[in-house]
Amino acid sequence: MSKFKSNVFTHEGVNLHYVEAGQGPLVIFYHGFPSFWYSFHHQMTALLDRFHVVALDGPGINLSDKPRDLGPYQLPNLVAQINGLASHLAGHERFRLVGHDWGGALSWAFAQAHPDRLHQVVSINAPPANQLLHLLATDSEQRQRSRYMWSMRAGKTHQWMIEDGARNLWQQAYAKFRQFKHYTDEDDEIFRQGLAQPGAIDGGINWYRANIPQAEAIRSDSYWPSKTAKTSVPAMLIWGEADDTFVPSFIDDLPAYATDLSIRRLEGVGHTPMLERPDQVNALLLEFLKV
Repeated sequence: MSKFKSNVFTHEGVNLHYVEAGQGPLVIFYHGFPSFWYSFHHQMTALLDRFHVVALDGPGINLSDKPRDLGPYQLPNLVAQINGLASHLAGHERFRLVGHDWGGALSWAFAQAHPDRLHQVVSINAPPANQLLHLLATDSEQRQRSRYMWSMRAGKTHQWMIEDGARNLWQQAYAKFRQFKHYTDEDDEIFRQGLAQPGAIDGGINWYRANIPQAEAIRSDSYWPSKTAKTSVPAMLIWGEADDTFVPSFIDDLPAYATDLSIRRLEGVGHTPMLERPDQVNALLLEFLKV
């Protein structure tokens, strides 16, 4: 990891850890749950010869601050944090944004709210945040798949997730990667340490507490930037077709949320293509994120 340099950016009193390498146009990577910046280390390595690559730990995650107040976890503030970091690193220059899972939903939201700030946006196995809320409100299968979003906030599931330095969650969440030759014991230990940071699991759950109401409580003002917000930023969805987190039918409606859209499907790949098939994801990013 010596090629990556750790830094801290402070936004409205919240210290956010990020890792960077390379020089050139800025690319910001944003992780999902339960993960942190290291989920993109393969992609950062592949792109650092052409780009200034930066991967962020969101609030509550790994080495970033873990505020108890839900404000810093709300979508408008998450977007403002990215915008602040990009301005800190590259001034008024447009940049490229790549996100997975929660980071993907957030990247779509950023592109909807600030299209003038981006050259391109990439989401890996995630719909836009406003489309996800619509699915939770209207699609029974998506609610079933997403039941963890509510069950992990308290009770037995929550206790199982946090006990023994989140060891249960680490063992389960990263089990599927241990079959891959490119996934090393060092990788596994780094991910274990990230989850074991005090407060990191509740910090990740706070993203759900701050942005995902109970399905029956979703109203028109629950959506951000709005229920029908879309973006014209050139966008790519990388979709592992074996994903069981989101109903694949969301892809049919995705052009209503992103009007300049490319879709790249990876057969036999699950919810985390950048860790399961890093070489394929790297090639897609290098092709799409042309300078």
